[in-house]
Amino acid sequence: MKNNFLEVFNTCDEKLKDIAFTHVSYANEHKATSNERLEYLGDSVLGLIVGDYLYNNYPVNEGKLSKVRSTFVCTQNLSAIAKELGIKNLIKVGHSLKKDDISDAVLEDTIESMIAVIYLSKGLKVAYKVVTELLNIKAKLKKGVKPSDYKSDLIEYANKNKLKIEFVMSTYVTKGGQTNFKSGVRLNGEFYKYGTGSTKREAEQNASRLTLKKIEQDKK
Repeated sequence: MKNNFLEVFNTCDEKLKDIAFTHVSYANEHKATSNERLEYLGDSVLGLIVGDYLYNNYPVNEGKLSKVRSTFVCTQNLSAIAKELGIKNLIKVGHSLKKDDISDAVLEDTIESMIAVIYLSKGLKVAYKVVTELLNIKAKLKKGVKPSDYKSDLIEYANKNKLKIEFVMSTYVTKGGQTNFKSGVRLNGEFYKYGTGSTKREAEQNASRLTLKKIEQDKK
């Protein structure tokens, strides 16, 4: 399945393929285009594909859908896939970043950039097929997926690094009149990320997930 992902990617637009492997550190040094915009698009396409697949094939409530989706699109899962694909050596980085220093967040960004390239070159139908195969969603759902607990992971990180952690909760009303929750994370008084959700737990989980991702990106 993973080989199929690479086979399709290798037949995509050559210019986009090159950009997908261009880290911002390399782009800044060589006045090239980084993969940041592709990563942004790929993240959205990935979320749409996983969300759609789960909606149509996993009949559980919205809260559990969100938790299970997180296990497929999280840094840990995507970086592990990147390592299996062996793309680390393909990433172009600047002199400020050694190959051995490439973080899981950079690997995650690269996978998302590759997904964007497939989407732009081949369309959503092909991207849907190769991404669901790449993530092995069907088999993992059948086996049973343990939802990630990002809040616990973040609290563990804060305790390990002796950081004071705070979750600030607020509510807002959508255009449809539904009351949603918005959670913010502060570490030692410094604001990191907001997360939203239809429940307090979901908002805190999303805020924690985004905060952990930012922490990884700051290590680049």
